Amino acid sequence: MTLEQKKEDQLIRHMDDDTHNFYFMINPYFPTPKMMDRVSKNLPHLIRYYPSNQKIISGKIKKIEKTNLPLIAVNGSCEAIRIMLRQNCKKKLVMVPNFNEWEITDHIPIAYNASTREIMDSIQKNEIEMVCISNPNNPTGFFREDIQKLVDTFPRVKFAIDISFIDFVNKTIPPYPKGNNVILIKSLGKNYGICGLRLGYIASEDETYIKSLLPSIPIWNINSITEFLLDLILENADAYESSRKKIIQGTHKMIEILKEFPFLQVFPSKANFVMIHTMRELNFNIKNCANKTGLDQHYYRVAYNKNYKDLRNLISQ
Repeated sequence: MTLEQKKEDQLIRHMDDDTHNFYFMINPYFPTPKMMDRVSKNLPHLIRYYPSNQKIISGKIKKIEKTNLPLIAVNGSCEAIRIMLRQNCKKKLVMVPNFNEWEITDHIPIAYNASTREIMDSIQKNEIEMVCISNPNNPTGFFREDIQKLVDTFPRVKFAIDISFIDFVNKTIPPYPKGNNVILIKSLGKNYGICGLRLGYIASEDETYIKSLLPSIPIWNINSITEFLLDLILENADAYESSRKKIIQGTHKMIEILKEFPFLQVFPSKANFVMIHTMRELNFNIKNCANKTGLDQHYYRVAYNKNYKDLRNLISQ
């Protein structure tokens, strides 16, 4: 078996295990079965015909996200990050460890939990033009409270902030950082349970900046099935809110179970996952963080799963 075949086999295994999937950050409660049934019934039509244009789809995203910010719809956060990084070939400060896509271009790394003062000093010392932050951080779950202060202190510095997991910080979603120098990037797959359909957005108060990104976007970059689900999400907002709060409560309980094991170091988390450190090898469906900057094979990310109580047996085996 070649290395690529081995990677593919691992990916299939990670996706196949729904009962004990602690690898992928998904919403197990959304879309609802009724929503899935409606997609299934409309599938022949959705496959056959074109989706709406960028303007209409971005308008639908504004409604489900309850925002008036200028934005463009993209094919997941990966596309969002690459479009943004290609557009901004500047001196970047990147919090690490992080979602690996943030590190594909030249950058200066800084610890994800660096103090406000340390970040300010690095911006000034290195003449940084863009700061890239995932908030909450992936894979640590760390949530920064000082971003607005940084944004206000450096109005000429762009702040690219990945808020893909912000819906799981608290039952009341924290306000997004504001400023003409703020670029928000958000995956909508993790919170709405549609990772396979690839959906996200780039938003900013700087409308000129958002318009400058449009030439990087194909005429149709969001498919009809995804657009149909956007309509269903709007119709099922209460069901989504219920699922979001259920995940927050469940993650807190999952963390308490992890803390029962004295050989696990459990990191504080404000996301729907938690990072742990252990010298013991864990052999169930879980993300090993050895490919993350600053981490090694002893760090793992545990994503929320509604069968989290089974972690007691999985970790003990």
